[in-house]
Amino acid sequence: MENLFESFTEELEQDFQLRQNIKEIMTKIEPIDRKLSQMVQTYHQVNSTMAYQQLLDEIQPMKPQIDQLKLLIKPVLYYKYRDYWKFSLTQISFSLIFSYWVENKSLLKIDQVQSILGLDENKPGSFSLELEDYLIALCNLSNELSRYCLNCVIKQDYETPSLISKFISDLFAGFRLLNLKNDIIRKRYDSMKYDLKRIEEVVYDISVRNLIKK
Repeated sequence: MENLFESFTEELEQDFQLRQNIKEIMTKIEPIDRKLSQMVQTYHQVNSTMAYQQLLDEIQPMKPQIDQLKLLIKPVLYYKYRDYWKFSLTQISFSLIFSYWVENKSLLKIDQVQSILGLDENKPGSFSLELEDYLIALCNLSNELSRYCLNCVIKQDYETPSLISKFISDLFAGFRLLNLKNDIIRKRYDSMKYDLKRIEEVVYDISVRNLIKK
């Protein structure tokens, strides 16, 4: 019995040390997440000069930290510890997706995000951006673009709201094809229709005022 509990003690100590190592790495990743969130907010300013490349430059110091996490986490233990980085990776992905859309008017796909962040392909146990986290990032994108749509009008950009409207409409239609089991994603998807409604109201107002160039 004593030997058994000694082995438990050793296992618990290893688990504690691993968690401490993960936390230490995350203290270097989380500030990058916060910085990107601040950069996203500057897009809403009237005289914003923010560019997608600036976000790419900001995440470069993060890649060695991702590599360290890959070395620490065995595939069989991935889901045991994933909550440590899940939120930050989702938020960072959202920031990149939003910035990319504003600049290119197209969607940054999950494999592109994984490549940018130095993550593995999405398969069980791999250190990747999981599909549900990417979908949550897309829900965040819908919410942020509904706000950006209104601010475009304030900046007298009357063309972009129509592009946002079509994109979010297509995104909403895409989500409708999914059989969503995840409660969080389903609730976030439900809120997307309100984002779309706000965007359509902005586009309608622009249209009746004849502000869109024919």
